[in-house]
Amino acid sequence: MRYPTTIWILFGWLLCSTTGAVAQSDGDQLQFSKEVLVHPDQHRAFIEARIPIQEIEVFDPVEEKQSVLLENGYAQYKFRNEDDWPLQEGKVRATHVEIIFTKYPKDKAFWLTDYHWLLAKRLQALFALDPKLNNEEVNYKIILQTACDNEFEAMQLFHGIRVRYEPIAKRIAEEQTSPGTTDERKGDDAEDNADLDVEQRSTSSATAKKVLRFMAQERHYVDSSVYKVLDRHPEWRDASLVLDWTGSMYGYGAEAILWHVLNEPTSGIDQVFFFNDGDRKKKRKKVPGYTGGIYQVDAHPASKSLKYFRKVKNKGNGGDSPENDVEAVLTAIKAVPEAGSVILVADNKSCIRDFILLQHLNRPIHIILCGAEQGINHQYINLAWQSNGSLHLEEEDFDFSNKQLNDGKVVILGLEYLMTPDRILVPVNRFQDDFGYCNRYYRYRVKGKGTKKRRKEPECYFTE
Repeated sequence: MRYPTTIWILFGWLLCSTTGAVAQSDGDQLQFSKEVLVHPDQHRAFIEARIPIQEIEVFDPVEEKQSVLLENGYAQYKFRNEDDWPLQEGKVRATHVEIIFTKYPKDKAFWLTDYHWLLAKRLQALFALDPKLNNEEVNYKIILQTACDNEFEAMQLFHGIRVRYEPIAKRIAEEQTSPGTTDERKGDDAEDNADLDVEQRSTSSATAKKVLRFMAQERHYVDSSVYKVLDRHPEWRDASLVLDWTGSMYGYGAEAILWHVLNEPTSGIDQVFFFNDGDRKKKRKKVPGYTGGIYQVDAHPASKSLKYFRKVKNKGNGGDSPENDVEAVLTAIKAVPEAGSVILVADNKSCIRDFILLQHLNRPIHIILCGAEQGINHQYINLAWQSNGSLHLEEEDFDFSNKQLNDGKVVILGLEYLMTPDRILVPVNRFQDDFGYCNRYYRYRVKGKGTKKRRKEPECYFTE
C-alpha cells in the first residue's frame, strides 16, 4: 500500500488546476471578476472580505431540500455529479453557495498549498458549470471541517460544494407580499427544513466523529485501502459486509464503517457481520464451521454498528493468528441469502483456519485485503479464485469471475502461481512464498503424531 501524496492530503482539499475560460454574466452582477479568479494572490484581501468562513466538526453530506451537493472526490477537480445541478432556465435561482474544505493542518503556518489559488480554481470549475452562480445576489460561504487530527482523517471527510436554490415563482410571490408576511413564510420554511434534516445531519455527524475517535484510539492513521476500495465499487448493492474484528483489524473495520457513515444515503451496504474467531474459545476447541464469535447488525441507521465495536471486541480478539473467515462468510450468506454482494474485509497476515469449508460457498466473494504491502497471502487469492469472486488492494482490483490459466499458471502482481492437483494456487518459486505457514490449512489437520487418521469433516450446517 502506498501513503497518500502529501499535497493531496494536506487539509484534504480536493482541487487540481482546471483550464478554460470562465463564463461571465453581466459585468455589474459579477461576484468575482476574471481578474480575481485568474490572479487570486493579488486579491487576497478582497476574497477574504467577500467570503466568510465557518468552522464545524464534520460536514454531513445528507441532501437537503432545495439544495444540490456537487462532489469532487479525493484528488479530483471535476464534479462527479455535475448533472445534478438543476439547470432549469427561468425556474430556479441559486441563493447560497457553500464551499466545503477540511482544515488540516490546523495551523496555517504548515499549509504547503496556496489556499487562495485552490479556492479560485474551484470557483472557476463552478462557474464553468453555471455562469449564473457568479452573481452578487448569491451568498458565498466557506465551511472548514475541523474533526481531523491527522492526514488520514482529513482525507475521509466530504469535499465539494453545496448550492442552495429556490423556485423563481416563489421568489416573485414573496416580493409581492408585505414584509411581515414574507418574514413569516421564510420562518415557516426554515422550521420545516429544520424538522426534515436536522436529526439526520446531527446523527450522521456524531456517528462519524465517534468512528474517527475509535480509529484514533486504535492508532489507525496511515492506511486508506478499505475506504478507497469501497469508494470505487458503487456496483456492490444490497451488500453484506463481513469484518474481521480481531487484533490489528479494528481500524480497518472501522474504516469500512466510516465510509458507510459518510455515504449512507447511497451506500449499498445493508448488513454488517463482525467476527472475532470464537469469543475467547480455546484453540483446541475451534472446530471449522463451529468456531463462532460472529455478530450481525442492520447497517441502517449507521449508528447501530458502533454499538458492536466494543461489544464484539470485549467478547474476544481472536486469541491466535488464524481466523474463521469462511465460517463468517457462510454465516452471512445463510442469514441474508438474497444479498446482492458479499464483501469480506480480511487480514492478509492471518491464515484462514477454516479454508476447508470453501466447498460450501455458492457465490462470489469480494475480498478487501488489508496489510498486503509486502505481498499477498495466497489463501485469499484461492478464496477469491475458487468462489469466482474478486480480490482488492488499495490501488488494484483482481476480478476472477472469468478466471483463466495459462499452462496451469496465473501471474498476479508479477508473481507466478501454479495450480496444484488439489486445485490450489501456490507460488511457483517456493522461495517467494512468504505465507507458507498457511499451507497446512488447505487440508484437514492430522490427529496425533505419526498417524494418517484425519479429523472427521464437520457436518456443515450451512448447506440446505
